[in-house]
Amino acid sequence: MLIGHGWDLHQHSDRKTLILGGVNFEEDGFEGHSDGDILIHALCDALLGATGKKDLGHYFPSDESTPKDIPSTKILSEILDVIEYENFTLMNIDITIVTQKFNVQEKEKKIIENLSKLLGVPLEIINVKGKSADDYGLIGDQKASLAIVSLLLENA
Repeated sequence: MLIGHGWDLHQHSDRKTLILGGVNFEEDGFEGHSDGDILIHALCDALLGATGKKDLGHYFPSDESTPKDIPSTKILSEILDVIEYENFTLMNIDITIVTQKFNVQEKEKKIIENLSKLLGVPLEIINVKGKSADDYGLIGDQKASLAIVSLLLENA
């Protein structure tokens, strides 16, 4: 069994649409070189970590070598190739989104459904939770949000 852990934090932006888990929501999104999907970025780092690979920035640096505004679902697809995902069984994904900018619970079902499709796993193994920062710091001031992902992989 392999355990992976990843996290990502981005500043909010009123110039981009919110994308979480590859799902578009009609509200303020995140600054970033890509589409700013903090959940997918954290997921990629967790997958890379579980399989002993380098971090996401190694494969997709925030510079001209990575296309500007690249969809994070495309990044995930390429990371699945890097880790040879077909050789593993994803047993569990636990996701926490720390924010005071939006309500995670309202988005949870769509996120889980989309991640299930992207990863080819049952809905039941994906858990999404929302937490606040109790009005403290960058997250409490609604300037940024954070995604944390832990997962368990088993060799197929």
